[in-house]
Amino acid sequence: MKLNTRESNLIRTAELYYEHQLSQTEIAKKLRCSRSTVSRMLAEALESGIVHITIRRPVEKFQGIADQIKGVFGLKEVIVVEGGMSNNQALKNVGYAGAEYLSRILKPDTIIGISFGVTLHNLVDRLDEFDFDQQNIEIVQLMGGLGSDNPAIDGPELARRMAVCLDASYRYIQAPAVIETPNLANQLMQEKYIAETIAYAEKASITISSVGSLADNLSSMERSGYLAKENRSEYQANGAIGHSLGRLIDDDGKMIDHPYNDSVVGVSLDVIKTAKYSIGIGANPMKAPVFIAAIKGGHFNVLIIDDGTAREILRLVAN
Repeated sequence: MKLNTRESNLIRTAELYYEHQLSQTEIAKKLRCSRSTVSRMLAEALESGIVHITIRRPVEKFQGIADQIKGVFGLKEVIVVEGGMSNNQALKNVGYAGAEYLSRILKPDTIIGISFGVTLHNLVDRLDEFDFDQQNIEIVQLMGGLGSDNPAIDGPELARRMAVCLDASYRYIQAPAVIETPNLANQLMQEKYIAETIAYAEKASITISSVGSLADNLSSMERSGYLAKENRSEYQANGAIGHSLGRLIDDDGKMIDHPYNDSVVGVSLDVIKTAKYSIGIGANPMKAPVFIAAIKGGHFNVLIIDDGTAREILRLVAN
């Protein structure tokens, strides 16, 4: 195929810019034209198909599915990533997407409130892949700790590690997530340091948490002994389908009337409902009904999930 002079000039300009990595000013000098001419030629090279740009994302995203969910629920942002061949890979992919999103929205002088669990652990694991240079960032726990035999997924350790990655300070609630009785929980939350930390967490403009399903035997709350199997039928009889920020919720995202909810040590659900960015994150189709409930209840305005969970959400709302 014979090229005309215009096409040859476009190819030459594109080669100098993309392959030889010369600046537009350097190309202008070399070709003896203006910088604005070089800019127009590069734009034309893209529009004509001479140059193709492919963005290679570390994690595949499904924008179409995300847009469907965003439209159904009116959320601020929905990110759906490929789940991969295993739940472990899905958690890693969602963790990466969560870290990437945080790098986009984080501003100086921000308080970030976090919960706990495997999904948050995977997000923190991916933070060092992004640049964070914002000043005066503080990480704070939204509720007490799991106290499990795996501190890596517990709130205090996640807060500490996130603070290291973001060059931030951190605070954590020195108490279990759930106490034996509502009265003891209330007394504990009046303790000076815990009360101060909870009051500080209430100022968080970014919150990151997940949900748990009562049908999931592997949830962090159940593995830690806070949601005993023998009590599950009682909670379900009272309308609970899962939990958000440790509170048992029904299919409209409302807390059920049960003493368990008054035994949780931490901020109220209102904190994640009113945060500027309330991020719900997870990678498990079993959580789909609980995510729907939490969104109905206004718990999240941002959703970061894998495609398996996303497709299940769409299937459920279609029925």
